[in-house]
Amino acid sequence: MDLKEFGKWSEVEIHGNAELVSNNVEKEEALKMLSMRSPIVKLLYDSKQTHILEVIKVKPDIIKYKRVSDILAGKPPIVLDFTRRESRFEEFQIIKRKLRNLYYAMRLPFTIATVPSILLGGVLALHIAGVFDLTLFILTLIGALFAHIGLNMLNDYYDHKLHTDIINKEAVSPFTGGSKVIQMGLLSPTEVLFASLIFLGMSMAIGLYLSLVSSIYVLLIALIGFLIIYAYHAPPLRFVGRKGLGEFLVGIGFGPVFTLGAYVVQTGQLSLTPILASIPLAIFVSLILLVNEFPDYKADMDTGKHHLIVTLGREKARYVVYLLYISGFISIVMLYLMGIYPIYTLISLIAIPPSIYGLSNLHRYYNSPFDMLPAIVTTIIIQMVVGFTIVFGYVMDIIPNTLYLMAYLAGLVGYIIYELYEIRRGVIAFNLIKSLVQSKNK
Repeated sequence: MDLKEFGKWSEVEIHGNAELVSNNVEKEEALKMLSMRSPIVKLLYDSKQTHILEVIKVKPDIIKYKRVSDILAGKPPIVLDFTRRESRFEEFQIIKRKLRNLYYAMRLPFTIATVPSILLGGVLALHIAGVFDLTLFILTLIGALFAHIGLNMLNDYYDHKLHTDIINKEAVSPFTGGSKVIQMGLLSPTEVLFASLIFLGMSMAIGLYLSLVSSIYVLLIALIGFLIIYAYHAPPLRFVGRKGLGEFLVGIGFGPVFTLGAYVVQTGQLSLTPILASIPLAIFVSLILLVNEFPDYKADMDTGKHHLIVTLGREKARYVVYLLYISGFISIVMLYLMGIYPIYTLISLIAIPPSIYGLSNLHRYYNSPFDMLPAIVTTIIIQMVVGFTIVFGYVMDIIPNTLYLMAYLAGLVGYIIYELYEIRRGVIAFNLIKSLVQSKNK
């Protein structure tokens, strides 16, 4: 190293607040400027694929400029101090920013996985017992969503504590590696933990109220659900890292626990039917978790998070995914043959073709997180298609209507086509980045 050149080195240290840019005009201007400095941003900007990018804006409080020669000479850095007493408006802006960052931590799009199970429990109550209270159903859904949000945040907190998300360099999509609000400095670990406890507390409060107006069984089921959440994340149990127990627990929680809970809220009675009817939903929710663990494999292995993918290895774990997919669709047919599912639920088998597409992608790119985005997104789509279609099958059995059936089928096919188009759009954008990175490494 040339010591003379080393003496000319400088460093800029910035202290401030970071936030994701949500204003489209501001985001466009930022990407335009960044495209002049970053080859990757320029490639995506010129090809109109910037939908996969997020822009982080830093509002500085203090900027320190340092030169190595000055440091060696004992001179202080040049300091620009932008801090000042905040006005009420600025305090409001801080609260607004924190709430927006909290929204990112909630990962609301992923909570859609909760909805089919709650809907199934409600529609089963109407199908079997002929009862349905809309107010109780809405409260049940809100309580379940709060529990899911709390689970998401708790996952972020414990993954940060174990440094899983910090060292995760392979997660290249919004579907893996957590929300990253802690890693990006948008929220502190304590803030994320506190928010998770608030949401879990509100969920428990709703569960307690529902048990008072419906049945004590609701409280027992809610306690089982919260025990699963605790056992999944927190030491000493931490089933998320225990050779497949985590995936199994998630399936139980999002399948039988949610469905039976929603059913008992309406009827006040326990029944085996909601548990059996929720089996396909449990399988496909477990598949979402399982497939999303492939990109996180190395980071999870290095931090002792020994789930099924780490235990078996990516190559062997593929076949567990195939088996679960097959089991999920077979269970739908078996439940129909057992008389639990009405014939309309067989419409959910329309999810088989896109499943084959997703599995073929997983089979080929299981060891390449960059390329397996279609497999991840397809699994999420399949869970929603299967779940909502099973619910629709029961509704059709209660209120048969050919027009409703045709409209649902048209909407379902349209949704699948649209999502496959979006997957393809994302793949094109990621392939552009990949080609640029590979060309730079040659």
